[in-house]
This record gives sequence, C-alpha cells and structure tokens, in this order.
Amino acid sequence: MATPATRTGTKLYLKIGDGGSPEVFSHPCLINAERGVAFRSSTNDVVVPDCTNPDDPAWRELVKDALNVGLNGAGIMDNTVENYQAYTEWWKLDEARNVQIWVDTLGYWSGAFKLTEWEITGNRGEKINASITLESDGIVSDFTPGTP
Repeated sequence: MATPATRTGTKLYLKIGDGGSPEVFSHPCLINAERGVAFRSSTNDVVVPDCTNPDDPAWRELVKDALNVGLNGAGIMDNTVENYQAYTEWWKLDEARNVQIWVDTLGYWSGAFKLTEWEITGNRGEKINASITLESDGIVSDFTPGTP
C-alpha cells in the first residue's frame, strides 16, 4: 500500500493583498489556528421525462449554474488597534480584496473576496479569538503551481 503525500494544516494559508501597486500579499496573524477553503457550485434541477413512457417517474439531471469559493480562518486575535480598525472597515465596505490561497510551496488559487463575517470571542481563562469568513466575488483562478 502506498501512503499519500501529506502536509501539516498550517501549510494551507491565506494571503490578503494590500491593494497597492505593486500589490503585496501577507498572511494575517489572526489566522493562526484554523483555516478552510470550500469550493461550491449551485445547480438547477431539470426533470427529463422518458419519451417512450412519459408517465413513469423521470430522472433528475443537474445543471451547474454558478461557482463560488468560501474561505474561513480563525485563531488568537493579533490585538492591535490597526487590526480592529482594518477588519471593521473591510466588513462595512462593499469592497473585494485580492486573496491568494496557498498550499505550502505547491501553488495557489487567487481571486477577489469580500469579508462577509468577522467574529471576535473571548472566554474566561482564554485569549481573545477572532474568525473571518470570505466569499469570492467573481472568478477564482485555477490552481497555479509555484512558490510564495
């Protein structure tokens, strides 16, 4: 039996662009514990009747209608005034930022994303935690091999 090639979970990371020219991408420190990427598609149901026996139950076929990528990240909050201001501003604005989704040194996907949820939590005996949810706004590139 062959074992799969593996990587630790910290080798999946998000890099958010600063909007500059040239744009600089960096991995936010608040995404230091959990991160995830969901590749989704919405579909439409089409019921295709049998022409020979139209009263028989028909088979359902799916037609892909739209593609979407969702990102999430969480961890111990990097507690600076600038972080609280920057994430609050991004959450309020209808502004997409360029994001790269890296898998270690194998490569990345990239696209524009909007901050749709930002949560801050604090519990007795623990540090302040934060989580963010990003949703793609337009096309996300195919996986591009390369190194950061």
